[in-house]
Amino acid sequence: MKLVRWLRYTWQLGKLPEARALPEAQYSVRGAVRADAQSVHDVLVSAFTLDSDWNDTLHSLRDVFEAQIEAAFDQKVVPALILLRGTRVVGASVLDFDPEAGNHLITGPAIVNEYRNRGLGAALLFESLRALRDSGLTQAHGVTKDNAPTAKFLYPKFDSVSSAYEIAPGTMAAGTHRLTQRTYAGHQPGKD
Repeated sequence: MKLVRWLRYTWQLGKLPEARALPEAQYSVRGAVRADAQSVHDVLVSAFTLDSDWNDTLHSLRDVFEAQIEAAFDQKVVPALILLRGTRVVGASVLDFDPEAGNHLITGPAIVNEYRNRGLGAALLFESLRALRDSGLTQAHGVTKDNAPTAKFLYPKFDSVSSAYEIAPGTMAAGTHRLTQRTYAGHQPGKD
């Protein structure tokens, strides 16, 4: 099995800018609802499956991601955001609002391949961090592979600080990265 090196990015949410516009008017971000579960699942599977930087670890993480996504959509208020182009879901981000979580960006901002490199990942990251801030968190963490584009181009945004992060063998499969029932006070991203 190939050695995977992880990085954890930390954002001080009080330093997050107040507003950031989406790159184009036809895009919008909103909180996910239960009816969005299949669309979110499809976006996440597409984004990770077609990303060659995740091929070597996707198999071992797939069951954990699936369980976390399912748990998110079982909650009263779904801790996820979706990015839409018109009515089509083209991006998603599943969150963890627990202040003690080691990773608040469970899936990270995932964008389907044909919509990448348009600033949409940064816009969804911003909205994810804002939702975490609006839930009462003062800092947020996001974990990614050190060689993934997320580590190179996305997570360094918004004044994050990175550090090496160790995920003990078996902890991902054991489901120790959990979702909580915490809500974010009905925050409607992009509707301030």
